Amino acid sequence: MSTKLATAALTMAVLSFVHLFGVEKAGMAVAFGTMALKDPSLTSRGQKLAMAAIITGLAYLAVVVGVFIFHMPALNDLAGKLAK
Repeated sequence: MSTKLATAALTMAVLSFVHLFGVEKAGMAVAFGTMALKDPSLTSRGQKLAMAAIITGLAYLAVVVGVFIFHMPALNDLAGKLAK
């Protein structure tokens, strides 16, 4: 069961890159990967899948945060123009 959970987590992590702003999918991938790692009956393949899901999900979250930080001045200018 945990190998299936790890596979689902990795699938969600990869799909978060396909759909723009898939933050919820990346967060679920990290959560599912963590849940799969806690199962003592997890195979070595499942453990690798779960770790890949966690790393991929966290990478996506880091990319989204980086993009927002990089574009924050432009977003503030846009918000100021829209407020007028």
